[in-house]
Amino acid sequence: MKNKKMTAIILAAGQGTRLRPYTDHIPKCMVEVQGKPMIEWQIEILKSAGVDQIVAVTGYREDKITSDQVTKVFNPLFAETNMVYSLFCAEEFIEGDLLICYGDIVYSCENAEKLIGNLNDVVIAADDEWEKYWSERFDDPLSDAETFVKSPGNKVQSLGQKAQSADQIESQYIGLTRLSPKGCRIIRELYHEEKNNSDRRKNAWNSGRTIENAYMTDFLNYIAGLGNLHYQPIQGGWFEVDDPVDLKIAEQKISHLIR
Repeated sequence: MKNKKMTAIILAAGQGTRLRPYTDHIPKCMVEVQGKPMIEWQIEILKSAGVDQIVAVTGYREDKITSDQVTKVFNPLFAETNMVYSLFCAEEFIEGDLLICYGDIVYSCENAEKLIGNLNDVVIAADDEWEKYWSERFDDPLSDAETFVKSPGNKVQSLGQKAQSADQIESQYIGLTRLSPKGCRIIRELYHEEKNNSDRRKNAWNSGRTIENAYMTDFLNYIAGLGNLHYQPIQGGWFEVDDPVDLKIAEQKISHLIR
């Protein structure tokens, strides 16, 4: 019998300018794949995987997200901030057992369950078959793929940087992170250490970006450097939608993800 409450935070504040005209009047997460918005697919899958509470951090056209199955938290600075800032708009929910999900991805229930079942404190889903999917999306898969270097014990050594060679890309982060209660405490402490230091907040986690504009991968890469980031390997079974090419591929993939 399940006795732990699982919460998911979906980061859904962005417009997705590369998806125009689809996103002229709706947020990126509301773009439809086979007639259903991506966020609705995520809600369905998360519920099937046993998630109890779903929070959506909204921004651009937040009025278009109308599901009664999510608690909305608004990021008023959505147009000038990035994902880490959006995440901490929902800081009151960063506790207990938590999933953090990008708003422009859909994944199988099986992959969600695998990640939920991984009890490390900070763990990300990593696609070891990324190259097959990237080859569908890009003429040169290496042009977009980011670094992902593994270390023993299913730990991540580094990720999220521009790759200099193929051997720096051992997997790909898919935009799905799981935190234990201790993991939640770790990221809250690391965030506030940076935020409260006037110098470090200008170069958050040594990323070259301010804390307001830091990417999720900047934060995760710093955690990896501390030896605290694990990965859960998956083999496909997900997609992201950044542009119309991705959307076309997603239309073909969705039927294989939903059971």
